[in-house]
This record gives sequence, C-alpha cells and structure tokens, in this order.
Amino acid sequence: FNRSSMLMLNLRAPLRLLRVAMPTELQVSSSCEGFNLPQPEWFDAWLKIICELNDLDNGAEVAVRICGAEESCSLNSRYRGIKKPTNVLSFPSEITLHNFAHILGDIVICWDLLISEANNQNKRLLDHASHLFVHGLLHLLGYSHDDDETARQMEAIEVKALALKGINNPYE
Repeated sequence: FNRSSMLMLNLRAPLRLLRVAMPTELQVSSSCEGFNLPQPEWFDAWLKIICELNDLDNGAEVAVRICGAEESCSLNSRYRGIKKPTNVLSFPSEITLHNFAHILGDIVICWDLLISEANNQNKRLLDHASHLFVHGLLHLLGYSHDDDETARQMEAIEVKALALKGINNPYE
C-alpha cells in the first residue's frame, strides 16, 4: 500500500474530466475480497450527508481502502507509532492546488476489526461501518477528539448524521 496511490487521478485526462460523478474511490484488500462489503454508492450517500451537515460542496471526493488486521497494524504503526490494528485511519489530503481542493483525503477501514467490534458491542455491522466511515470523514474535515470539548463536538455531528439514517447513538 502506497498512500499516494490512494488518490487515483488520471493526470493525462483533461482537467474537466477529473471531477467524476462518483465521489468515492473504493479499494478492497485481497484479504477482504470475500466479505460482503457496501458498494461505493453507500459511501457516497454518507459523504453527501457529511458535506451537507458541514455546508460543503457536494463535489467532495474521498478514497476508501478496506483492509484486514495485518495491513491496518502496519499502517497504524507507520503513521501513528501504534503497533496494533485500528478500526479506521484518516489521511487528510495534502493537495494544495485549487483544482483539487475537492479531494478530502483517504480513509482506511479495517474490516476484520469492524466485524469484531460490531459483534462485541451487539451492533449491526452496517451501523458500525456507518459510524466508522462518518468518524473518518470528520477527521478528514479537521475534527478531532483530542480533548473533551472537541470530542463532544465531533460526537454530536456523528450522532446527528447517523440519526438521519435511523442509526442509534453509538456512544450510548
């Protein structure tokens, strides 16, 4: 996995073709190919909700990588110095060119850990996946949970977004 490869841009195409109708680029690790995963349109719907809640242009794009525990552990160790898998990692875009400002960044979801957490917390799999994806999107937008106040702000938006699709507060 090469983080720079997550943003799949065809730089040979004319600039007007770079903003495509599908805002989510979905990549699935070979270790997760047998899982019943959401389609890109599912991710697109959540991206649209988060954009609307944050008064952003609906033309935003994000790359999503679904991986297993081994890849998650490797990425978490490399980028956060934590030698264990994590459920979601967010990599905000560092692109500064105006024509690419709509690219929010990359999200990596560890499907193995997501399944385990959903089972352990008695949550529906897609409800937990929704929460993790929304959580990752908010990190791409600069939200954090580094202290109690910022955590409350981030959690409030997560709860509001999830409620729009009938998903219960994941923090209760």
